[in-house]
Amino acid sequence: VTGLSGEAGEALEVVKKHIFHGKPLNREKLIEELGDVRWYLEATCKALGITIEEVEEQNTLKLRARYPDGFKPGDNK
Repeated sequence: VTGLSGEAGEALEVVKKHIFHGKPLNREKLIEELGDVRWYLEATCKALGITIEEVEEQNTLKLRARYPDGFKPGDNK
């Protein structure tokens, strides 16, 4: 999970440079960092003995309960 957090931070840095520093979005670097995030996510799932599909299903159920009419900007539940 620490690797997952670190790589997510690196992806955030790419976006931050684009949004707040006015630099062109470095798509290739962002794709690379998202690949690293995905790798650590899969490794975390494997360590827990679960699949990414199980994570996705639980997340979907949680979000449907939280936003039964779908998410709209400004929702802050």
